[in-house]
Amino acid sequence: MAVVAISRKVGSYGDEIAALVAKRLGYRLVDRQQVHRLAQDCDDEFRRACAVFEAEEGRGGLWEHLFFGDPAHAALFAALNLELAAQGEVVLVGRGAQIVLQGLPGVFKARIVAPKPLRVERIMALKGLSQEEAQEYVSRHDEQRRALIQSVFRVDLSDWSLYDLVINTAGVSQQAAAEVIARGVELLPAPADPEALARNLKDLAFAKRVESALKRRILTSGYHDIQVTAQGGNITLSGVLADKRTKEKA
Repeated sequence: MAVVAISRKVGSYGDEIAALVAKRLGYRLVDRQQVHRLAQDCDDEFRRACAVFEAEEGRGGLWEHLFFGDPAHAALFAALNLELAAQGEVVLVGRGAQIVLQGLPGVFKARIVAPKPLRVERIMALKGLSQEEAQEYVSRHDEQRRALIQSVFRVDLSDWSLYDLVINTAGVSQQAAAEVIARGVELLPAPADPEALARNLKDLAFAKRVESALKRRILTSGYHDIQVTAQGGNITLSGVLADKRTKEKA
């Protein structure tokens, strides 16, 4: 059981490479439709956050930053990524999966990039846009994805320590990039107990769902925070809260 998390810049052929990796490995590509179904399962309180998770777009304004800077939304985004990863043998594209799955066994994290002028040329050809329109399109998408990940996870996408592999498609074909990623996945150490890994991912996802619900109702901070762990449906809360009443509410 392995999971592939692919982050990409628009116009870098990241989506096309992800599809080729899934085909090469015989994995399931988690596409937009599947993410949409997951987002539809969100309750009314988190409907907007789940819609943004689906669309992968954050505007980066002050209100947007405050909304997604809410710890409840970070926990929710983590839960959604973990639920997708728990399915096993999947290729996840974008949405901060490489951040949420950092440090977990059996996860291969790749970043697909290309120089901006080349990405603009590709978008011009793909969408029939003028050069000016394509430049605006690429700039807007770069900023929206950067702002979303920064707001939710407080992480810079250009931090190369997040990835096992970074590929620049300026000089590498889609097929070659997919083959390199697939070989990297195949060379990962096999999990000692794949079923235990799947259970652990489900427990982590459940814990993040609970953490998200708690932080939606309880004010937390770096000094007063709640950590949630789960095992087989049993929940453990730990941390420090502001007062007894808040603790009882948790």
